[in-house]
Amino acid sequence: MEFRQLEKRFSPDSLVLAVDTLDIPAGEFVSLVGPSGCGKSTLLRLVANLDQPTAGQLTLVDGQASERAFVFQDANLIPWRTAWENIQLPLELRGKLSHDDRNAIDTAIAMVGLRVEDSRKFPRMLSGGMRMRVSLARALVTQPSILLMDEPFAALDDLLRNQLNEQLLDLWQQQKWTTLFVTHNVAEAVFLSQRILVMHAQPGRIVADMEVPFAYPRRSQLRSDPDFARFCGQVMGKLAGVAAL
Repeated sequence: MEFRQLEKRFSPDSLVLAVDTLDIPAGEFVSLVGPSGCGKSTLLRLVANLDQPTAGQLTLVDGQASERAFVFQDANLIPWRTAWENIQLPLELRGKLSHDDRNAIDTAIAMVGLRVEDSRKFPRMLSGGMRMRVSLARALVTQPSILLMDEPFAALDDLLRNQLNEQLLDLWQQQKWTTLFVTHNVAEAVFLSQRILVMHAQPGRIVADMEVPFAYPRRSQLRSDPDFARFCGQVMGKLAGVAAL
């Protein structure tokens, strides 16, 4: 993705996002951190084509037809549909389901670690973690080249959150989507990402672009590494500087 002089205003005198120059190569995993209201979700919505910039350019590296998938903080499942039926929704909206589409749904279910019997359950019968797995499978079933995630694990306990982080990284290493991940959890951002963009509000802008110095694959032991804690502290220092601006 290439961002050039990108601006978003909700009114003529309300500049909420201003990104001068930003390049994100295909296949990169980038996290956005910053205070609430700094434009992280707005930037994701622009990339997802759910909103339009007021000025500037946003160019997708492999063309405007790139398949984009969005995973929200809330699983947003339709309560009267089974998990399988929720996952099929993006394909259903394209038209009649083909045999390949049905295979893609089964593949997505397996990718996120859901059992066949879980896919037959309604959302009320699933735990919070399983509902997020269904939401992720619904995004992956379209075989996106760009994956946008807006605090998808924020409501989960730390143990489940860490497990899903590791599973997400395994999937990303297989699929190599270009991934933008919004989080308020610095350790999560460091564990997942190749780069971390630190943002400041009023207007939302990028004030630091930090390369994460840890090789993949990453496993749970990394979280207890002193170098991991040290780098998390550096990111926290950048955020503290943002708060002081």
